[in-house]
Amino acid sequence: MKSNIKLLIIAMATLSMGVMTGCKRGDDFFISPNNPSKVTPALLLTAIEVSTYNSYEGMLVKNASVLVQQNAGVDGQMLPINNYLLAENEFDNQWGQNYQALFSCKQLQDQFGAANPYYSGIADVLAAMNWGIVSDLWGDIPFSEALQGQDNYTAKYDGQEQVFKGIIALLDDAITKLSMNASANELLPGADDITFGGDVTLWTKTAYALKARYLNRLSNKASYSPSDILASLQKGMQSSGDDFITKHGDAATERNQWYDFQQGRANYALASQPFVDSIKLRPTDKRLTAYFNTFDTTGQVIGSPIATPSSEASDWGPYLAGGNTTGVRLISFTEAKFIEAEVKARQGDAPGAAAALNAAIKESCSTVTNGAYDGADIAIYTAANVDLSRVIYEKWIAMFGSVEPYNDYRKTGFPKLVVNPNGRLPVIPTRFPTPQAERVSNPNAPVPTLTTPVWFAQN
Repeated sequence: MKSNIKLLIIAMATLSMGVMTGCKRGDDFFISPNNPSKVTPALLLTAIEVSTYNSYEGMLVKNASVLVQQNAGVDGQMLPINNYLLAENEFDNQWGQNYQALFSCKQLQDQFGAANPYYSGIADVLAAMNWGIVSDLWGDIPFSEALQGQDNYTAKYDGQEQVFKGIIALLDDAITKLSMNASANELLPGADDITFGGDVTLWTKTAYALKARYLNRLSNKASYSPSDILASLQKGMQSSGDDFITKHGDAATERNQWYDFQQGRANYALASQPFVDSIKLRPTDKRLTAYFNTFDTTGQVIGSPIATPSSEASDWGPYLAGGNTTGVRLISFTEAKFIEAEVKARQGDAPGAAAALNAAIKESCSTVTNGAYDGADIAIYTAANVDLSRVIYEKWIAMFGSVEPYNDYRKTGFPKLVVNPNGRLPVIPTRFPTPQAERVSNPNAPVPTLTTPVWFAQN
């Protein structure tokens, strides 16, 4: 980390400027192609990675965690989320940040991609991640016309099905480029690649894991292909050593976003009672005290009720918010095993589903507790008691800090959550609102209700 700290500081400064000045797609984060002497693929790559970390650790995921009741919104900006009040102006910067990163992905491709397939392939993977999280949460989005020009604020909205096809195409393109010989590149990524240090084998595994994720999104659709998902998993992550983990430094601009939020806005979001109580059903599960700190007055992890939020609950613990430099898993072997379990449960392969589910639980327990607990005493599913509901329930517990549980809930209806009776909607919101700036500036922007399911969640 120390060797690329200067690049990280530059990237974070660039990112911060874009986030503070508004939501315009790319205006501030985008590094001008009219000044090529100031731009290198290394600088662009670092900036894109930092921005992607921010999106996958930032408010998008925290909001989703409240909606899926892993956390409870207790105060400040998180309390309205808890009550299903998602204000459109609260999402301007988050939407804009992803498009800013996508503009930089395009710039890297346009200026340096032809001569540097490794940089281009990595940019494909990062673009897929940014397109993915935006479409997951908003459904139809500007896609095919979105990056045609910085002043193109009338880009059409493409259907989520088309966006997902584009994501898969990006990942296939990445896999092809990353398989090329190193001699095909004029420049090779190294310390500027703060995720994997230029290891294209790990980027390839990430691309396959992401491909499995987005192919699995189609489980409600006729195009769903279990064999394609399993084939991608076989070439994807094979251990926790392959995981995509964010990297952070000690400076204020480099901090882990969960820790930084907790330090600056203590008690805004705390452990939820449904989540804590679910983990407590198995008292030996040590993930509970990795996810959350014990509450001072009781020595226990306490969850806040959803209907009556309470500040007398536990805050985030060492797994997500251990300190400035704590890394967060964005794509992981744990997730891959849960995807395998889901696919096999849908296929009716109960023994295979149970084996994959037990492996996923044990992998989660080991990584969450940093090896202190292997989960063998709770990973005891058999063909007789495994089904889709159990797979998604266990994934909900295991993937704290990820947007995936919210995606799974909307797609499957699991776990069975009790709607907040004091919420402003009769159901948990099934999408995020169209950001205000996008609605105002783009006449093509749709304004669906918060209860209109996104395409992948429609049966």
